[in-house]
Amino acid sequence: MGCDLTKELTEVLGFPLVEDLPPGGRAGDYVIDSRIARGGCGAVYAAHHHDGSVVREREGVALKVLHARLALIPKMVERFVREIHVIRRLNHPNVVDVLDVGALEDGRPFYVMERLEGMTLEALLRSGGRMSPDQALEMLEPVCEALQAAHEAGIVHRDVKANNIFVCNGPSRSIKLLDFGIAKLMDPGEGTGLTTAGRAPGTLSIMAPEQILGGAIDERVDVYALGVLLHRLLTGRLPFDATSAMELARQHLEEPPPRPSQRAPLAPALDALVLRCLEKLPERRFPSVRAMLCELREAVCRPGMTSKSVPELSVDAMGVHVVVRLNAPIEEIDDALADDLGRAMDLAESTLRQAGLSVLATAGDEVLGVRLLPGGRGEERRARAEALALASELHDQLAGRSGADERVHVNVCLHADRVVVRSPLAPEIVGGPLACPGAWTPQEDVVGLCATPEALNGLSGLMLEDGPGRLLIVRGPAAPRA
Repeated sequence: MGCDLTKELTEVLGFPLVEDLPPGGRAGDYVIDSRIARGGCGAVYAAHHHDGSVVREREGVALKVLHARLALIPKMVERFVREIHVIRRLNHPNVVDVLDVGALEDGRPFYVMERLEGMTLEALLRSGGRMSPDQALEMLEPVCEALQAAHEAGIVHRDVKANNIFVCNGPSRSIKLLDFGIAKLMDPGEGTGLTTAGRAPGTLSIMAPEQILGGAIDERVDVYALGVLLHRLLTGRLPFDATSAMELARQHLEEPPPRPSQRAPLAPALDALVLRCLEKLPERRFPSVRAMLCELREAVCRPGMTSKSVPELSVDAMGVHVVVRLNAPIEEIDDALADDLGRAMDLAESTLRQAGLSVLATAGDEVLGVRLLPGGRGEERRARAEALALASELHDQLAGRSGADERVHVNVCLHADRVVVRSPLAPEIVGGPLACPGAWTPQEDVVGLCATPEALNGLSGLMLEDGPGRLLIVRGPAAPRA
């Protein structure tokens, strides 16, 4: 279907329609260096400005381009252009700068941003684990300042999550709020934005009840999302978590949120603050981000706030990562595809939990299970072999699942690395390199079980093939004898 659509567009336009821009390709006055990231609506590329035959002496830039197939949907184009206007309207030091705008040969819009060096708050959390109250305040202060400026300009972000917050390298460690792609303008003359009644754009794990229900929203949906983010910063976990979208929505709508102190040693003042942010009724939340930030500063600086430190230890572990990839354009997503995605995710998570692995991270389309490796060479080798057997069996189960949709592909990857654990008596995995699967998992569809060389260290008798990058494909046997 996708190939047919691309062919038809090529015939209509009179030139090839290319989804991904290759290195060396042109986007207006800019030359593509490499792709940085690819999301649901667009891709971001590293690029540099090129003026005729002379390359300008300036720092590189980041260039965001709308996906080719989404350019066929007028509202998606409108939303993309709206994002540009929103960012330019803010002009805030904690919001990424838009330097230029343009269009590709096929008409797709793009905009050019300052190129940031560092990592998202999501990656920082996965590598370092939960934060102290002081660290959480350091992360949230600039985010709150950017949001307050947005609200005063009549803009609700609607997607304040760790993946949309960028922590820059350098001594100043500046922080930028990203992705205003689904922001809503509240100005009376601007209408109600791009959302139709009953639709709920955004990320379900952070959505306020009124946003889930598709009702009227204001800046207090961002206050709710900040409460979700603060809970995660302080505890390492989201307040609500479920494998099905329906159950996750029900929790946001009906269940009282857990107190952060139930999951980490924290003071009552932080409990009260987070729970007020997460009130079901918007009128019971903080009336503004500024009010929430003032309360957070007071709570963190209150005498007696500092908790007893919890011992941390870096240990070896094995990780099994499962990601479900949808090979269909957005207009083809239907109930059958969504049902198969849910079945695959449920099977993956239940299998990992039943095998005794800690489910360290789950998202709508991925799950990571972790098992600590024991000391002693023989015991460690046996644990590695068992993890390989589990990953191989899970891969086969997912590949042969009943009712599999051909548009859904599942990657399973095995890796060994260090994790950070707290409280040795009851280990809590809070971060480490293994907790960053984006650094070791394949970025394309792979047929077969993937493994890194580190995961297979010490194991013999395996049938291996070269995979993408440094990864290996394990063809068998599933479980070598220890």
